[in-house]
Amino acid sequence: MKPSLRLPVFAAALLLSAGCTLLPEARPDPTRFYVLTGASSPVLAAGATTAVQLRPIEVAGYLRNRPMVVRRGVSEIEFREHARWGEPLEQGISRVLSAELRTRGVNVVPAAAGVAALTLRVHACEGGADGAVLFRAGWEIAGGAAPAAGEFSPRDLRWDGKSEGSLAAQLSAAVAALAEELAPAVSRRP
Repeated sequence: MKPSLRLPVFAAALLLSAGCTLLPEARPDPTRFYVLTGASSPVLAAGATTAVQLRPIEVAGYLRNRPMVVRRGVSEIEFREHARWGEPLEQGISRVLSAELRTRGVNVVPAAAGVAALTLRVHACEGGADGAVLFRAGWEIAGGAAPAAGEFSPRDLRWDGKSEGSLAAQLSAAVAALAEELAPAVSRRP
């Protein structure tokens, strides 16, 4: 080996044997995934005689993203890139709402003749930077002699403003409260 090459080769060997690497260490992925959960057991209440078809849930366009949303102002939202929904939000709302209705004596069934249809449009499902829980939905029950409709927005729910797990739990409570409001409206159907 030429003397001019010995020093660079020796230096490279010394660096490699000392444990130096040229590549940075991999960092763990900070992303966390959340789902809505039912507050009640998904068992059909005894004596349930009312049935409803739950149509596919409609959500506002900005809620179709996987990151959780925190509202910073009237027209400013923040997508929490490291806090994501584990399933599409409309599927999570449908799953929890169906389970919560069942515990309140309403059987959620596929489309069937003579069964009322429940349509739900979710306009907001997010946290506020101030700790507010912002859940707002319009609903409509069609079928039968007397259609019904309404708006739902709980006012007493709060999250800690930091933990997205806390936000997911409070949004789950909002869906349970929606079921509490809808069950009597569905049960009054002819």
